[in-house]
Amino acid sequence: MNEKMTTEEILEAQDAWGAAVKAGDADTLLALYDFDNPNGPMLFKPTISASVRTDKAGARSYFVGGDPRYPLDTGFVKKGWVRVDFSSAAGPVFQAEGTLANDMGEYLFVDGEGNEGRANYTFSYRKVSGAVRIILHHSSFVYEP
Repeated sequence: MNEKMTTEEILEAQDAWGAAVKAGDADTLLALYDFDNPNGPMLFKPTISASVRTDKAGARSYFVGGDPRYPLDTGFVKKGWVRVDFSSAAGPVFQAEGTLANDMGEYLFVDGEGNEGRANYTFSYRKVSGAVRIILHHSSFVYEP
């Protein structure tokens, strides 16, 4: 039986996600997602994409490019990010119940030249075999009128 997910574990998962983005490590990023969830597909709608993806190959393409199904993918982890900060709308208290949790907020990306990018995010997590995995990832550009 899986134990209840903690706030610290969610923060660690977010830190691991940001570290993998900064390292340009798509394999580590993909390992943070639950593509084998028996309860349904992993739902992945990244910021710079017109479509939802439900398979590992589609997610990999977003991170590194190269899948002909997604010709506009240029490789998000190839952008040279040096900083990734999550800012939850819920603060340090996440919407969690048992082995499932949700978070929504804004994240900041900074590249090596100091250029900043902001996006809104929604992530849902599932704890399985002691590990926190992402089961839903949606992000979109911050609305700026």
